[in-house]
Amino acid sequence: MSSSERSDDRPAGSSTSDDGRNETPMERADRQWSELLQELRVAQTGVQILFGFLLAVVFQPRFSDLGSVDRTIYVVTVFCGAAA
Repeated sequence: MSSSERSDDRPAGSSTSDDGRNETPMERADRQWSELLQELRVAQTGVQILFGFLLAVVFQPRFSDLGSVDRTIYVVTVFCGAAA
């Protein structure tokens, strides 16, 4: 069966993507939006865990041994983690 014969079986306005899905452009956009949101949820959890570890560093006994440059780097890192 050729691709021109298969295109007659699809509903009007639908297209076949590279992976063989029969979906309209709106369905593809909805699927891609859902996938993007899922990736952001995973990234958000990672950022929250990293931020929690950064906040816990201050309460370690060796934190007082850090020099001024290291403390500045730490503060900048905490602000970047909070902004993320």
